[in-house]
Amino acid sequence: MKTLNKLLIIAVATTSLTSGLFAQEKTADDLVKSMKKEDISYTQLMSGMAMANNNIQTGILSMNKFLVDRGIDLIRTHPAPRKKPWVIMAKEDQEGFKSMLVYYDKKMDEDVEAIEKAVNAKDWNKAFDAVTEFSTSCINCHTAYKDKVKYLMD
Repeated sequence: MKTLNKLLIIAVATTSLTSGLFAQEKTADDLVKSMKKEDISYTQLMSGMAMANNNIQTGILSMNKFLVDRGIDLIRTHPAPRKKPWVIMAKEDQEGFKSMLVYYDKKMDEDVEAIEKAVNAKDWNKAFDAVTEFSTSCINCHTAYKDKVKYLMD
């Protein structure tokens, strides 16, 4: 597990460094500003994201495109919580958490695009592989920061 976390941190750092050479990197503040705000906590937002993932998984297992599309739509259009997400972290962890948010926002978009393409092609095995990748992304982010949460939004 420690090796996985180290590899994840290296991947995020490498992605941040190389993308900065080619384009202006979107910041966590930019990301939050680009979203509709809802009167929800970060925990409530993550519950909604888990439900979206469940819809996608259930839709793939039952070959129900409607459920998959509903889950993908929630992932793509999810709102921002009422407070900036990084306030749940100690000050020394906030910059790293912000980088992870930006990285995983892009990664989630790529993952759901792969799911969508597979479902549209009715390639349910490929869709299953893609949702497995998506779920792994979710777990990797949670694994990297779950023990560093210092504050739960009220």
